[in-house]
Amino acid sequence: MVPGFPGSEVDTSCLPAIQNYVDAFSASRVDLEIHVIAFQYPFFRAEYEWKGATVHALGGKNRTRMRRAPTWVRAIRTFLRLRRRTDVEVLHTFWLGECTRVGQWLARVFGIRHVASICGQDALSTNPYLPRLRLDDLVLTAGSSFASDVFTQHSGAGSVHVIPLGLDTKHLEAIDPPPERDIDVIGVGSLIPLKDYSAFLDIVAALKSHVPDVSACIVGGGPQQEALEEDIVRQGLQNNVVLLGHLPRDEAFRYMLRSKVFLHTSKYESQGYVFLEALFAGLHVVCYNVGYTGDSDRVFRCRSKQELVAAVTNLLVNPRPSVRQEVLKAEDTVRAFQAIYGD
Repeated sequence: MVPGFPGSEVDTSCLPAIQNYVDAFSASRVDLEIHVIAFQYPFFRAEYEWKGATVHALGGKNRTRMRRAPTWVRAIRTFLRLRRRTDVEVLHTFWLGECTRVGQWLARVFGIRHVASICGQDALSTNPYLPRLRLDDLVLTAGSSFASDVFTQHSGAGSVHVIPLGLDTKHLEAIDPPPERDIDVIGVGSLIPLKDYSAFLDIVAALKSHVPDVSACIVGGGPQQEALEEDIVRQGLQNNVVLLGHLPRDEAFRYMLRSKVFLHTSKYESQGYVFLEALFAGLHVVCYNVGYTGDSDRVFRCRSKQELVAAVTNLLVNPRPSVRQEVLKAEDTVRAFQAIYGD
């Protein structure tokens, strides 16, 4: 059960970490029926096949919480219909929100093993669903030790399995690299306050004193687009920063392959799937101490904006070779979850 899922196999930008996991799990367990119940997205109601899994789109359309009851009813009816025609062995819900809330009702009634994955800000005490969940009934997972620690701090929960979602490396390694890395700094993510791209612009402005012709870009769209455009003009960065908007995932990865440093200014990231993409693209990663990056020595975790500036400056003034890094794969995640699903 997930809030959203691709409406077709060409929809690569919708929650890539989760769709890559479902793809890898489906490929590895052809003996099982895999069903995905998507609550809100796509914005239509349908049942369709997706890379070996069956998707049940409920078309909730992100209505306000008070108006989501019909979607929850459709989710329960879909589950009951599935249970009548097949054995439901494991229920896996992503985000400790409405999916886990509805899933917990069903799992308790039918005695089904329920795995619930923390995927974002649902680890925080501001999660309105958290007080309504019986955490002892759940097999909890998180995408990083950071997210696990934050969740334990706010919830008092006991054991949380740390299982990051791995990368679809076979697909990405088939993307031809560009002839050169002509972009100094890249950011990739939604243009929302959490990602703090205004700090990204401040850092690029500070870099100009050391690298006057520094080139940077941000891949992603969102509500802060206009404010960031104004900030670029205010700081005189028109020749240094390009906002590329929302791009298909493969095209975003090609921009990574053209870049030298991946700069991530968010102070909160449950896993940060984009970190793995950046490392696999051969970039150095500069970020705060959030999310999951594995054990690469090409990751620079910082405590302040000043440290971010210093780290990026050093990497541009004293360049190092861009080398593709070994990262966690989707197949690794499948094996980790299989261990807690049981057979």
